[in-house]
Amino acid sequence: MNSNRLFLIGIHFLLLCIFFFFISYIFRLLSLFYIKFNVLIYLFFDLSFVFFLIFSFLTILNFILKRKISSSDEKRWLTIKPIINPRICVSMTAYNDEESISLSIKDFKNREDVIKVIVIDNNSVDRTFEESINSGAEVIKEPLQGYGACCIRALKEANKTDCNIICLVEGDGTFSGSDLKKLVSYIENADMVIGTRTTRELNTPDSQMNLFMLWGNVFMSKLLQMRFWKVRLTDLGCTYRIIRKEALEKIIDSLSVIGNHFLCEMTILALEKNLKVIEIPITFKKRIGTSKGVGRNIFKGFITGMKMWYLIMFK
Repeated sequence: MNSNRLFLIGIHFLLLCIFFFFISYIFRLLSLFYIKFNVLIYLFFDLSFVFFLIFSFLTILNFILKRKISSSDEKRWLTIKPIINPRICVSMTAYNDEESISLSIKDFKNREDVIKVIVIDNNSVDRTFEESINSGAEVIKEPLQGYGACCIRALKEANKTDCNIICLVEGDGTFSGSDLKKLVSYIENADMVIGTRTTRELNTPDSQMNLFMLWGNVFMSKLLQMRFWKVRLTDLGCTYRIIRKEALEKIIDSLSVIGNHFLCEMTILALEKNLKVIEIPITFKKRIGTSKGVGRNIFKGFITGMKMWYLIMFK
């Protein structure tokens, strides 16, 4: 276990310390009315003190074990690797997106340097397949149901092309083709460029990024950031991203999550392979049609967040 993960575990003990200290304070107030609560005051205060000691020990151990900056850490600093003659393959995920897929394909198809648009149809029962064909995209059906399964197939199919930049995006109308040039402008300084939907000024008020989704994504992103240190993240759930083909080939065979927490795994694998990851603000709109993923559903968001937490801690 590396030192960064020790510190991450220590943060969890610090949160427990704060929680139990808060509980002990509540019982202290209640003891003004019922004296028997005094026992619980000392119990929860002692627990908070124990957790604080564990946090302190792990933090000190973290700094003791911290190695000098290695050659891989140097990737944090400026690198310039221009892509001569960029060729972009846009690979879209789609599931019952007949209302939006045509607009999404047309939005990306005529963008500068876009050579090909691929749509991965994940068992749609509407006219997604037909609308995609009529809009000029190559359509491939993915029988294994799941957001992650659809993303993995999208990346694998794009990797088969002769393009040197792969763009992963959803076909639900939430993302804008005009943002592609933003992402591409940073790829010479990185291996993967990820969009972040956390800039409220770039979101429409009816997008799925409510307060729970916004701060849930920020919280999980910061946990991952504490594990690796060499990256700044605010949004672990944003599909819209581009990656160099040679970088994708380093992680493509290790991708395995088929559920809604797939993007967390992809980011973790990229960082473990010492790929340089940059995050930039993008626009985010209300999806066209009904959300089939997390959307604004707090329960689904919580379950996905817990799965992300497990990956961050134990992947």
